[in-house]
Amino acid sequence: ILHIATASLHHASPILKAAIAAGFRESGVQSLKNLTDANALPMVAVRSAGLAFESLIGRVAAPARDFGSDNDNNNNNNHDGGDEGGNREVIEALVSEEYLEILMGIANARFAANGERMRRFERLLFNRAGDGDSGSVDEGWEDGAKRRERKRAEGLRRREEVKGEDREEEVVLGDGDLEALG
Repeated sequence: ILHIATASLHHASPILKAAIAAGFRESGVQSLKNLTDANALPMVAVRSAGLAFESLIGRVAAPARDFGSDNDNNNNNNHDGGDEGGNREVIEALVSEEYLEILMGIANARFAANGERMRRFERLLFNRAGDGDSGSVDEGWEDGAKRRERKRAEGLRRREEVKGEDREEEVVLGDGDLEALG
């Protein structure tokens, strides 16, 4: 699972579209706040269980008793394959080596397919596909430096607007006006 924090639902949408188009079908958008809240920070979760793989290949059999031990404490199982009582865990294979090789081939093929999905997602996300898709995922995207620059320019522009409004509100008094006030 890959989690991507976004600034808004508008920014989350193209990321989600790219993830689904790349084959990560179980992806979605979530937030701790209501997604319609202007302060919500939607999180895109890119995930897929489509390539999951499970197979039972062995089991831990009942411990075999080592009768050469003097200690009869059978309740302290250690994780090193034995306990203080001389018991040894026995791992028993349930499949042949040939079948294990088949399973490894399937697992490796799934890793390769997942790698291709990730590359496809990256191309879609960063608009590297080169197919001229007008619904570009890159639309509206800006990196952190560009955003800071844009926000700074907006702030400076706003400050100048406020200064201009203050100047318009000033009352220019002539000499005769001062005598009338005073």
